[in-house]
Amino acid sequence: MNKQKVLEIDFRHYWHSGTGSSSGTHLDAVTAKDSKGLPFLPGKHIKGLLRHAWHRAETWGWVNELPLPAGPAENWETLLFGSRDLPAGRFETLPGMLFVDDAVLTDAEQQWLQAQPELKPHLYQELYSTALDEQGSVVNQSLRGIEVVVPVRLYAQVSLELSATEPAHRAQQNNLLAASAIWQTMDQVLSLVDQLGASRSRGLGEACLSLHERELQ
Repeated sequence: MNKQKVLEIDFRHYWHSGTGSSSGTHLDAVTAKDSKGLPFLPGKHIKGLLRHAWHRAETWGWVNELPLPAGPAENWETLLFGSRDLPAGRFETLPGMLFVDDAVLTDAEQQWLQAQPELKPHLYQELYSTALDEQGSVVNQSLRGIEVVVPVRLYAQVSLELSATEPAHRAQQNNLLAASAIWQTMDQVLSLVDQLGASRSRGLGEACLSLHERELQ
């Protein structure tokens, strides 16, 4: 089985990758940028959303036809992502085997933007909103500005790797690697993730996710 895939995130709307920082002037929240000044989405954030999607898929019976290899991980969520709750000792936890890199623009796009740096600012827009009181009037000093990224396609490498040291758990992970249907199921579970980034409850981050054999150029 191919242990690696490329996850494509096709943003259909403005999106924001939170940093907890402001611009110090007119923006209350700026989006995350790499050392080249280009937008990216942290792999940790993507993995968290994938975990939540797998949890729902198992709860709803979506993965019942995919046999769970025998071993200490009692469900797919734990086998792929590791123990959710920390028990009394850290050595009692089970490590996950799904790893997700940061989602970035393609190499070709990055090189093109590096050669034309004057175009980078056009990747970003500023959105503003205010709070309203019960009478529908604007609350004083409630103006909030946020930096967002225009719709783009980002790509992140997703891999399944052996991470267990305990023999029974490692054997369970090995059996998973031999099951080619896992990626097909993963592709189905992706449909449960339709928004990424911060401020999703405010309509940002609408996206379509899919898996590919290699990064699209």
